[in-house]
Amino acid sequence: MATRGEARAQATDTLRRAGAPTPALDADVLLAHALGLPKEALVAHPEVELTTDEEARFEVLVAKRADGAPVAYVRGFTEFYGLRFAVDPRVLVPRPETEVLVEAVRSHAGGRALSVVDVGTGSGAIAIALAVSDLKLRLIATDVSAAALAVARTNAAAHGAEIDFRQGDLLEPITDRVDVVVANLPYLRDDAFERLAGDRTSLAFEPRVATAAGQDGLALVRHAIADLARVLEPDGAAFFECDPPQTNEIAALLAALGATDVLRDLAGLDRVVRVRRG
Repeated sequence: MATRGEARAQATDTLRRAGAPTPALDADVLLAHALGLPKEALVAHPEVELTTDEEARFEVLVAKRADGAPVAYVRGFTEFYGLRFAVDPRVLVPRPETEVLVEAVRSHAGGRALSVVDVGTGSGAIAIALAVSDLKLRLIATDVSAAALAVARTNAAAHGAEIDFRQGDLLEPITDRVDVVVANLPYLRDDAFERLAGDRTSLAFEPRVATAAGQDGLALVRHAIADLARVLEPDGAAFFECDPPQTNEIAALLAALGATDVLRDLAGLDRVVRVRRG
């Protein structure tokens, strides 16, 4: 049997040849997952031999990653805002840059008991992170996909988060006015999706409905913004995550509702456009 160190080195080589962008990190994460150990244990004891079952489990995980499946799908979970979320091909894998959206809403709420709608919730990451970190917020989460909502409900139950999940297109399920709308909607142009997806990238495995959005990437954003006046309280606010080059156009679309500004992510990139009604 191979040792932990040998298995890790072989997996790193396999993933490098398959074109994985972070082969060593992926090998560490998957080996730790296969063994049920923290990554630090692999470094501390590389000489320990794997059992037959451990080696077989690890080989299956590496093969899936070599085929291009995201590490989150291979493990069945990912971390977002310090919480663990179950993910699979029914939902988009939450990205770290989206955490700025959660921070922006929490800062706006300032401890007030506000109603918040998470539009296109997917795995439920945004809504659940808000519900867990600020118990005064009343969360509603919508998604057009029943399959995605099933994942979101599972995640909400795992974290004890009370969220009103509603199936429907964007803001369509919202019948009462709310204080805050938060949205991380698909914003890839169709041609960009075709170019970026390929055969072995995360995009090739994630639901297209959660990533691509028409010729300019703004089809769903426009649709949601057009419905904001109906659902948003007169003194409410909306937060839209976007691709940095789209910020000016989204700000222009929102300007009719009120004053807009742009918030940056940890990398210093324009990431969220905020509008305050009134």
